[in-house]
Amino acid sequence: MKVSLFMAVALLATGMAATTVAAADDESAAIQARLTGYLEAFNDGDAGAVSGFWAEDAVSVNEETGERTIGRDALLEDFKTFFSDSPGARITGDVNHIRLVRPEVAIVEGQVTLFLPDVEPTPSAYTAVMVKESGKWVLESSSERPLPTPASPTAALEDLGWLVGEWSEESDSVSVSTTFRWSPSNAFLIRSYNAEYADGEVFEGTQVIGWNPREKRFQTWNFNSDGSFGEGVVSRSGDEWLLKTTQVESDGVLSASTLVVKRVDDDTLTVQKIGQSEDGIMLPASDPITLRRAADANAEGAEQ
Repeated sequence: MKVSLFMAVALLATGMAATTVAAADDESAAIQARLTGYLEAFNDGDAGAVSGFWAEDAVSVNEETGERTIGRDALLEDFKTFFSDSPGARITGDVNHIRLVRPEVAIVEGQVTLFLPDVEPTPSAYTAVMVKESGKWVLESSSERPLPTPASPTAALEDLGWLVGEWSEESDSVSVSTTFRWSPSNAFLIRSYNAEYADGEVFEGTQVIGWNPREKRFQTWNFNSDGSFGEGVVSRSGDEWLLKTTQVESDGVLSASTLVVKRVDDDTLTVQKIGQSEDGIMLPASDPITLRRAADANAEGAEQ
């Protein structure tokens, strides 16, 4: 069969992305734990364990081929065939959007990449419905579709080109400035940032954003003035960009978070940090801040 990436809905293993309707912390954690288990079962090649994460009457649809698989038993047979034919198969990816429709129903959207030995990685986007049965979240339905592949890293980064320039925000507690610029040959975006707090503390850093052609996704690396460093992945959800990062703090603590960046218009964006944790302990989300593009100094001089 043409492998259907319904099996890759487990991408919350890389961390919770964003919600449009706030889910209770315990439900979010339960969904994440189930999908993490799904990912582990798939990468172990365990067809029985993977099919156990699906509802008895589950439906999987491949939008490219029109292939439809109905029922847990049918899925089990598909998984058995796939793992037998494709030893060493693995999946990675991101969740772009999660919405708790009701306490027992959630809709998940994202993208995944399937890796097979000696085969070009296959990226796909998916939409899945999860339901809560007997206290556990299971997959009720999933559909997937192919993702276009950019011709080059520069072409991929064009979607983020609107960020180039200077941005700033000031409040009673902190003054933030951020500058995005192209690297030589436009192969990367480089972000420099500075935060000056009311108590006199200054925090600076540099972030590099690039396109990973193997995993077909944006990737980031950041280095900060206090000695902390980290990496992350970037994905798009409508008019929002989601940056999921893990970071080693200067004291050795491992932290994780998701930044939700929303383009309000060409000169305005909002940023909010959600899903924060330190050494596995969840922290509250930050309040959103608004950054505005700094006026062009040359244009201001021409007007005077």
